[in-house]
Amino acid sequence: MSRHLNMRMIPFLLLALLLLVLMLGSRPFLFRSDGPTAEAGVLDLRHWKWMQEPTVRLNGEWEFYWMKLLRPSELADNQARPTPEYARLPGPWNGQVVEGKPIGGQGYATYRLRVLLTKQGRELAVRVPAIHTAYRLWINGRPIAAAGRVGTSDVLSRPQFLPVLSGTPSGKEELVLVLQVSNFDHQKGGIREPIELGWFDAMAREKELSVGFDMLVIGSLLIMGLYHIGLFTARTKEQAPLWFGMFCLLFALRMSLFGEILLVKLFPTFSWELGIMLEYMTTALALPVFAAFIACLYPDESSRRMNRLLTIAVLAYSVVIVTLPPYLFTQVLLVLQFLISLGVTYIVYVIALAIARKREGAIILLLSSLLMGLAILNDMLYAHELIWTTDRMSAFALLIFILFQSVLLSMKLSRAFFNEEKLSAELQELNEGLQERIRERTHELVAVNEALKLSNEDMSRLEKSRSQLISNISHDLGTPLTSIQCHVEAILDGIADTEEQRDAYLRIVHDKVRSMDRLIDDLFQLSLLEARQVQFKLKPIASDRLIGLLFSRYELDVRNAGLRYELKLQGEAAAQSRYSIVLADLDRLHQVFGNLIYNAIKFTPVGGMIQVELMDNGEGLVCRIEDTGEGIRAEDLPFVFDRFYTSNTSRNSLTGGKGLGLSIAKEIVEGLGGQIWIERTGPAEGTVICFSIPAQKA
Repeated sequence: MSRHLNMRMIPFLLLALLLLVLMLGSRPFLFRSDGPTAEAGVLDLRHWKWMQEPTVRLNGEWEFYWMKLLRPSELADNQARPTPEYARLPGPWNGQVVEGKPIGGQGYATYRLRVLLTKQGRELAVRVPAIHTAYRLWINGRPIAAAGRVGTSDVLSRPQFLPVLSGTPSGKEELVLVLQVSNFDHQKGGIREPIELGWFDAMAREKELSVGFDMLVIGSLLIMGLYHIGLFTARTKEQAPLWFGMFCLLFALRMSLFGEILLVKLFPTFSWELGIMLEYMTTALALPVFAAFIACLYPDESSRRMNRLLTIAVLAYSVVIVTLPPYLFTQVLLVLQFLISLGVTYIVYVIALAIARKREGAIILLLSSLLMGLAILNDMLYAHELIWTTDRMSAFALLIFILFQSVLLSMKLSRAFFNEEKLSAELQELNEGLQERIRERTHELVAVNEALKLSNEDMSRLEKSRSQLISNISHDLGTPLTSIQCHVEAILDGIADTEEQRDAYLRIVHDKVRSMDRLIDDLFQLSLLEARQVQFKLKPIASDRLIGLLFSRYELDVRNAGLRYELKLQGEAAAQSRYSIVLADLDRLHQVFGNLIYNAIKFTPVGGMIQVELMDNGEGLVCRIEDTGEGIRAEDLPFVFDRFYTSNTSRNSLTGGKGLGLSIAKEIVEGLGGQIWIERTGPAEGTVICFSIPAQKA
């Protein structure tokens, strides 16, 4: 397992080494030498070696006109100018002594610098950083760059952070920079980062590198954040990826408000107040989120009380940020820095305790946390102008820090997956024997269950058939028995006193007995069919021959009834003389066909027609029997196949109209695997009744 985890760490360690090389390779960009400095508002670059160092920072003493917004024409050498103060840049104007008194952060001023050059064969450019909090820049009287709106009051001014790279007048031996700055919205006013001058192509390259680096950091944070939140959604019990993903997203938002301020470039109308609020809040909220992440990794070493205290303190600080205007809440930066110092100390303590207890990944976490802590310390000292290093160090440290946390989470997830695979393998081995036994017992139970099911179905059908048979016999034999009794009593009582009357009564009794015999026979057949106790004598036969045999048997009866009798063969198989082979019981089908034909004869007037049509499309036969009789009423249609259902216009039976013929026909057709239905009927429209027999399977 340890070897497996070490192999997984190799790509992350290589990427960390790559980032370290990238940081060292960008050392001139991050830690560039300051070069010459301006004195008394003049910067002499006539001896600057542009080939070795194509960019230079315009640091030093600038002319400073406090509470004056002067235009270039008002500061020309041939004009009477106010006596300037001198301010050292970079640095805020807070604490600058003007007329013997230190000034605060709010106000406005004009900066001026003369840059002495030799004639340049290449185009120069100037890079202006984000200035607190609005500015306008002229070079040799030409407007070059601006951000926000410079004004003499908070009503007339509008803050904006926007780094700008712009070309300068070319071919000049002197550049005069006039810079108006106003600030009514931030604790610190003025120019806190260096203004740079250099060859345009070198400056553009540096800007592209800066934008690219910011996009790299932001993109990496977004990808890592969304990836780990996705891991949490797949496994909600493991909360560490959720907190780590939220931490990455918070810092991705914060990084978009630093450096090149990509969020403003993406949304030019983005509110400065909202941006500064998000900058402070994301920094504050990241603290309890990361503490929760550490608590998930090392719950035994963490303190719930301390986590709760950090969360409450940060939420209270966030309420202050949302409630107060930027000028006020930027003055309580020390509170945020205190909370960060407290949180970092607590997190380092938890990690050190985890190392002492030999928790997995604690050493990696400690190294990355110390690196991030040093970067945060650098930012704090830089924010208070105690050191002048760079504000980019935290970006590199953050990227490496996030990378190491990803390594830690990957190790934990890898261990969890490894344990899960091991347990799955053990369970699979354990279940294989059980599954085999279960399959055997299941097969036996299924077989027994099927046998019981079939037996129950047979018994249910037999019981139902027996009950219906008894019920039907008692119902339908009552009337003929009563009639027989009456006629016999009439003979015995001497009511039929003549020989002719006695013969007539005896013939009636004889007819009733025969009718009862046929009824009992039909009931018995129907009961056997419904109970599936009839053995069909199936034989293969072509559909055209089957229909021919059925049709011919009843031809004489139909014609004797004064009706026309026709046969049609339809369908693709019939057209190609390739008729289907069906398995049929010819005697039983004669019973079905005869019942349908005799019903049609009974209800079709003389001169009408009965047409038999065979439809064969290769999947079996469909027999359509159409007559021109009086049809079936709509209210009788749902019941025509029910036993003992009769009506004067819709039902007939071969056995005397007791309503069993169609019921018997239905059971026979379904027993052969087919269906029987009424296709069309209506008063004075005739009836079309069909039945189907499927083709023999190959």
